[in-house]
Amino acid sequence: MRRSYVSHRESIEAAMVGTQLLGVRAATLARFAPLLLLLYAVGAADGFTQRAIRRACGGRESAGLYHRAKYLQVAVLGLGGVCLLLWPGPVRWELSLPLGAVLLGGLASVQWAYYKKHM
Repeated sequence: MRRSYVSHRESIEAAMVGTQLLGVRAATLARFAPLLLLLYAVGAADGFTQRAIRRACGGRESAGLYHRAKYLQVAVLGLGGVCLLLWPGPVRWELSLPLGAVLLGGLASVQWAYYKKHM
């Protein structure tokens, strides 16, 4: 066992550092979860308000916009999170996560503004 460790020591240490970096980045992403939830709630409230105004004034409904915004939210969260976790260089957290949170809030606003079902 010792010979195996000694022959692969550099690879094992690189894997250990990579795992540690992945854990630190995942913890940093988890730290921003309240901001994501807050901006999603603000965007949803704004969207519901726009929906009520649109329904009262006879505005247009668009299932296409609703579904595009819904699927783009999943793409922003999923792809953005994976990219931030696996990016090989340093990450500018102060720019990337607030930008993603604002984008998520805007997409939530569009999604709920064009929600067609009766509530």
